[in-house]
Parts: sequence; structure tokens; C-alpha cells
Amino acid sequence: MQIYSAAFLCMATLIFSGLISITLAAKAYKIFNNRMEPFVKYFIFAMLSMSFWAFNYAIEIGSPRIELKYLFTCLKYVGIAFAPVTWFMFTVEYTGVTQKCIHRYEKALFFLPIFMILAVFTNNFHGLYFHSYYLDSSRGFPLIVFTYGPLFWIFYVYSFILIFLGFFFFIKQFAQLTLHYRVQAKILFISAFIPVFVNLLHVGKIGPFTFFDFTPLSFPITGLIVFWGIMEHEFLSILPVARENVIESMNDGYIVIDMSDYIVDINKAALELAGKTRKQVIGKKLNELFTTDNRIFSERLPDENFNMKISLKRDSETRFFTLSNTPLTTRKDTEGKLIMIHDITEICVYQEALKQANKKINLMSNIARYEIQSQVTVLSGCAEFLSGILQQNVKEEPRIRKYLQNLSKGIETISNQIVFTQDYQELGDAAPTWQSVSNTARESSKAFSAKGTKYLIEKSDLEIYADPLLKKAFYNLFDNAETHGKHVSEIRVSSRRIGEQVIIEIQDNGIGIPADMKTLIFEKSVGKNTGLGLFLVNRILSITGLTIKETGIEGKGARFEITVPKGYWKKSSQN
Repeated sequence: MQIYSAAFLCMATLIFSGLISITLAAKAYKIFNNRMEPFVKYFIFAMLSMSFWAFNYAIEIGSPRIELKYLFTCLKYVGIAFAPVTWFMFTVEYTGVTQKCIHRYEKALFFLPIFMILAVFTNNFHGLYFHSYYLDSSRGFPLIVFTYGPLFWIFYVYSFILIFLGFFFFIKQFAQLTLHYRVQAKILFISAFIPVFVNLLHVGKIGPFTFFDFTPLSFPITGLIVFWGIMEHEFLSILPVARENVIESMNDGYIVIDMSDYIVDINKAALELAGKTRKQVIGKKLNELFTTDNRIFSERLPDENFNMKISLKRDSETRFFTLSNTPLTTRKDTEGKLIMIHDITEICVYQEALKQANKKINLMSNIARYEIQSQVTVLSGCAEFLSGILQQNVKEEPRIRKYLQNLSKGIETISNQIVFTQDYQELGDAAPTWQSVSNTARESSKAFSAKGTKYLIEKSDLEIYADPLLKKAFYNLFDNAETHGKHVSEIRVSSRRIGEQVIIEIQDNGIGIPADMKTLIFEKSVGKNTGLGLFLVNRILSITGLTIKETGIEGKGARFEITVPKGYWKKSSQN
């Protein structure tokens, strides 16, 4: 009875460990189904190999005849053969060490395990893997015992070369890792060594490991530890090679802090800004990172996202940065914060230079415009004086009347051009803002209230992202209708949504626009007067990607459609 109890206990333990391996493989596949990274693939393959090993080992122990035991020993080697290669490929993919080189010979690494499986199944013909085998019942129940041949030792040495190369890759990578990743590597390193140590005891025939191989029992422990690390710490989601090759080479400062604002990771760029070494800052408070003159973290950072502009003094130079704070959250709660420091000094210098250049240009434009306007005023006065002193019969003489009309039109054109240059000078000078369509249109229509035209402006909570001169655009559209529509008595402003876009309509009941002029009216100097109004409207809208076209029917009125793309319109939160 005790014999059967011991055998049953070993079989049950092996079957249980095999079920654990299968469960871990299934869980890993389910969780990482959308992003099957190579190291996850090898983790799943290793778990399936160990389950196959454990199940066949359990049947081997329970089989009463030596022929059956030998058969399931051969089947067991299907799982055993791939474990070392799987482990080696896992370390290669995880650490990134010699990754490109190994990928060239990846298939070749599986050649010897496949050859050894064939050698085990054909051992009765050549005896090169097992010299002999027999049953031993001294442990309470019959176990098959082997004396190993040369092929076994070749495969065993090959396996341990791969295993210890994997350990070497981890040690090499471990020396370069920061504190955050060293904890992860320690967990994986220790857990991976457990089955290796157990297998060495078995092959060395030490103590209770002589007749019973505990490797398939210990390997699921490694799998559980690794899987726990995946679920709780997500240490398989970011490769250490990415940390070293990407984050350390960034020009932006990178700082990771815990919920108590202690620094747990920092890259080279942030250390250079602070003028300190990694040993001086890891484990220290964030507000101790910079000197008193550059105290940008004097208070505890909020948990939510934020962006701000900061300046830091370095020697006699002041540099400008944008500072962003992003909470690092897991499935359960926020565990830390990621702080990014981006250098925008060059952008700020260019912006300031551009601002100063614009100021100078605007100053010269204002002076020139003032001088021209003064001369236009003089010319206008002279024209009126000339018209007043001429006798009526002289003014009605065709040639003199034409001269006076051309003079008056020229003065008016110059005045309009001066007004246009002032409006166009302001175009794009200020940053675009969110503006209410109905409020802006209503404000623009007030200038025409004395003309008796009825303005039907739709009440809506629609806002669009446009240049501050949007009001001027509506004014010019209304002025165009009042001036060229002849018998316009009603102007309607409405909007509608088409897919992800919004269409704003400005429609009148005037004479409309001929078909051959529908696109030309938005070009400069096209039209009956200055030809600048609709040209300016088009430029104002184009600053933020808005477009305008005329879709009315001649004889039934003009209809201008402004298309607002996705991301440039929204519903007002106030409503």
C-alpha cells in the first residue's frame, strides 16, 4: 500500500505541475494575444514543453512494465529537448544581447534537439543515447534507471552551454540596468536558476535527487514567478534594451518618481540638466534634484496630467523647457509619475526674433500707411476743391468729367488698399482661438443695421477654432452681399453637420454670382470694386484649415459654404 501511495503522490504532483504549466501558457496567450512579442512566444512554448515532460513522466512512473516506462521516457524527451533552446531564445529576446546575430541561426539552434529526439526513439538500434536501462525498486516503487551514452552527454553539454549563455546575457544586461529594471531582472534571474540547480542535483545523483528528477516540478515555479511579474509589475512589457537604447539616448529629460516623489529612475539628459550623477539622485526627493536657483519642484506635483513652461539657468545662460507630468497607472491604482523635460530654447529664441522682426515691419508699415493716408487726404481735398471751382458746363464736358471720375476712383482705391493692408497685416498676428459662430456673426451684422436688411442668424452652441479676424471675415461676407447683391433683403447664417465635418452657410436672396466667377471671386483684385474682401476672407479661414466656396444659383442669391474639418469645431460647454 505504501508503495502505491508513494507512486500515486509522485504522479499527482507531476500531473498538477503539468496542469499549472498549461494554465500559464493559456493565460499568457490570452493576455498577449494582440501583441505576441517573441519573448512571450518562447515563454508559452517553454510552458507547453514542461507540461508534456511532466505528463509523460507521471505516466512513466505509474507504468508497471519496463517497456511502457521506456516508451514514455522517449515521449518525455520531446519536452526535455526544447527547454534549453527555449530558455536561451527567451533571454536573447528579453535582453536584446546579440539579438540580430542569433536570429540568423535561430532555426539551426533547434536542429540538435530534434536530432536528439530521433536518437532517443531509435536508441534500441544504436545504444548511443542510453547504454542500458533497468528497473530499480529500492525506493518503494519501480523506477527506470539509465546509464547514459555519448549522445546524452553531447546534448547535456549543449543544453548547459545555452542555459549559461542565457545567464551571461542577463548578468551583462543587469550591470547596465537602472534601479527600476534591476528589481525585475533579479526576480527573473533567481526564478530561472531553480530548475537548473535541481537538474544538476539529479544528473549528479545527489541525495533524494538520484532516482527522481524534480526538474518538471520546479520549472512551473519559475513560470509562476515570471507570470506574477508579468501581471503585477509588467516587467515583460518593456524590454531593458529599449530602456538603454532609447531612453538613455533621448535629448529630453526623463524622470520616474513614486507616489512619495522619490526618484526611482532618471536618464542622462535629466542628469546633465541637474549637474549630478545617478548615484546622487536615485532614491532622493524630486525637489532636491535642482539647485536653489533652479527650484522648479519646490512643491508636490499633482497626480493629474499637466504641462507648463519653465526656465533653468545654466552658467550665465537661461534655457527654456516644457515640463509634463503623466501618472503611471496599473490595473489597480496609480503607482508613480513620469516627468518629461523638453528643451524649447531654440524655439523660444526664434519666436522672440520673429516677434521683434514683426514689430519692426509693422512699425514701418504703420508709418508708410500713415504717410500715404495723409497724401490721399490731401489729394481728396484737392479733388473736391477742383470740382468746386470748376463751372458746371466745364464739369459736364465729357473729357473733364472722365478725368474727375478717374481721380475720385483712384483716391477711393488707394484708401481701400490702405484699409486692406492694415487688415492683412493683422492676419495671423494673434494665435487662433475658439469662437462662437452665432455670436461672431451677430456682432458683425450690427454694422449693417441701418440698411434695413434682415439678418437670420441661427442660435447654436457651435464653436470653431479660427483666427481672431473671423469677425472681419463675416463682415466682408455681409458687405459683399449688401454691395453686390443689389436687392438683398435677407441674409441667413446656419450650420449643419456632414460626417465629421461642419458646414457653415451664409446665404442671401440677391442676384447671385455667375457660374464662371464662383472660384475667381476669392482671388486678389477680382471683382467690381477692390476685389480684396473675399480674398481676405479666404486667407483668414485658411489659417486653421477652414475652406470656403460659393454654391448659390445665379438669380436666386449667393450661398457661401465654410467647411470646418474634424478637430476644429466643438459644442460650447457653457450650453
